[in-house]
Amino acid sequence: MNKHLFFTLAFITALLAILTHTFFVWAFAVLLTQVGLGTLLAFIIDILTIGYGKDVASWIAHKRGYQSCGCDEREALLNKYTKINIIQNIKL
Repeated sequence: MNKHLFFTLAFITALLAILTHTFFVWAFAVLLTQVGLGTLLAFIIDILTIGYGKDVASWIAHKRGYQSCGCDEREALLNKYTKINIIQNIKL
């Protein structure tokens, strides 16, 4: 393989890796600003528990004597502190 072609391909590969990483960081930041960490966490728990996460947490909470599992309150609290209004933070 030609030496210049090798370095060109290496440069393009490195540039694509940087751009891909930057895109995923940007996408995660946008997701957090529009969805919130609480909603994202609830979604991940729903996927991992096949939709039974809140039911199991409620069952355990009732067995331990609590009225609620605290899922909704935790989600609202996390959303309150991580959801950012993008429009207010843009300086023109």
